Amino acid sequence: MASGEQAEPIDIPDRLNMVTWFLDDRLAEGLGPAPAIHYHPAETSQRRTVPYAQVHEGSCQIANLLRELGLGIEDRVQLLLLDTPEFVETYFGILRAGCVAVPTNTWLAAKDYAYYFEYARPKAVFVDAEIWDAVEPVFRDAPHTKHVIVLDRSGKPAPKGTIDYRARVGAQPKTAKTEPTYRDDFSTWLSSSGSTGDPKCVVHMHHDFVWNTIAYAQRTIKLTAKDITLGAPKLFFGYALASNMLFPFSVGGACVLAPHRLAPREYLELIEQYRVTQLVTVPTAIAKMLKVEDIEHFDLSTLHSLISAGEALPARVYRDFTERFGVEIYDGIGSAEMFHVYITNRPGDVKEGSLGRVVEGYTYKLVDDDGAVVPSGEIGTLVITGPSAGQCYWRMRDKSRETFFGDSVKGGDKFHVDDDGYFWYCGRGDDMMKVSGVYVSPVEVENCLIGHPAVHESGVVGGRDTDGLERVVAFVELADGHDSDESTKASILAFCRDTIAMFKTPREIVFVDTLPRTDTGKIRRAALRELAKGKQ
Repeated sequence: MASGEQAEPIDIPDRLNMVTWFLDDRLAEGLGPAPAIHYHPAETSQRRTVPYAQVHEGSCQIANLLRELGLGIEDRVQLLLLDTPEFVETYFGILRAGCVAVPTNTWLAAKDYAYYFEYARPKAVFVDAEIWDAVEPVFRDAPHTKHVIVLDRSGKPAPKGTIDYRARVGAQPKTAKTEPTYRDDFSTWLSSSGSTGDPKCVVHMHHDFVWNTIAYAQRTIKLTAKDITLGAPKLFFGYALASNMLFPFSVGGACVLAPHRLAPREYLELIEQYRVTQLVTVPTAIAKMLKVEDIEHFDLSTLHSLISAGEALPARVYRDFTERFGVEIYDGIGSAEMFHVYITNRPGDVKEGSLGRVVEGYTYKLVDDDGAVVPSGEIGTLVITGPSAGQCYWRMRDKSRETFFGDSVKGGDKFHVDDDGYFWYCGRGDDMMKVSGVYVSPVEVENCLIGHPAVHESGVVGGRDTDGLERVVAFVELADGHDSDESTKASILAFCRDTIAMFKTPREIVFVDTLPRTDTGKIRRAALRELAKGKQ
């Protein structure tokens, strides 16, 4: 599209069920025999390729089972399945029945599932046997859950008091009526990321997923039927649910799914084996792949791009990967509240270190703490506006009214925008530090630190000095071959003073063996802030 040219409006029909748009239409296009999923579990004997026709049949069987159990339109169904073909078939089957899918983190503890069972009120829950031990202590006390369906991929029978997935699903007809939902019916609740306390479920409609898929995946990233995707995040994250399932399905492409956590070397092996064209990942995974021994021996010639989101991509990591493989990284930002990415770098338009430009169809403003628009070039909180916005946080009225304003979402992310319209991430609002009355971005300081040869990774937070004033504290993982002594500390500080403004330079550097991280690889700044308190 030429500069300044406006894209055609995205017209979403009033009658819409996502399963038709993302799956059934592929069969109508003659793609029933085409590969939809390349399934790669650790067990070699179970690896297989699943065509679109089989996914369709499986989704029909799930819809029939749900109806047999008495579930119907708007009933919530929780997904606690790993990245398997059954996840995909179950997700689409839930939608085909007119129910609402609630994909949920499979790495949680029993108390977390007890919370979800009461909070989301699912009438049915699909559980992989690998995580049954975390569900078993609490499922019998779930106040609203009537049915628990357990998938044991080893072939063992389901636990007592549950429904055997293979037996009951396998007995269902392979054709089913698709509930004629409207575009404004609820379809999927996505758990928000980066929040404190209990998770928040963002309520989304069928419309939201189709609109963003057209605007971002098809028009901006330009996925095609030739694409094969592989994801580092798992499908229970909205980021991967879209980028490694819905997006390739929307154009007749294929995805690679692995139920286990992959080591950095395995990503490279899978790219080579399945001729992956696009890796969906996070910066931490990219950095780890670059450290794989004999990485130069892997054939990544089919890979044309990486999609990166979830945390800021350090310029050095971007440069090392692109220079080594000649592969672009489209760094961007999205949220569960807006379903997916709304600001991104894109094919033929990447500015190193930035998050790119706003996706066509979205608009934005940056505001200060009082809600006023900040002057051009200054740091502000992002308010993003677009048709894929969620409706609310389920059962959280006050928080919803702080965040959702029609098609607008006000998050906690702070940015500045340069004269060319490229966004530069400055951190979360609650992560920002105010030194001498001026905002300091922890991401900017971290990017500076990683430029020093002794620094492997860093996490920066605000601490307080003896006068109670904000100061910059940097926690540093050292690169191999460097000592955690005063000489190294002095060298890092001198480098920072020469690279960024004096008030942004850390007042203290703390060497750590390992930075605390979340399950998705993000630095846990809350934990670092607690450590910083001990340094006062």
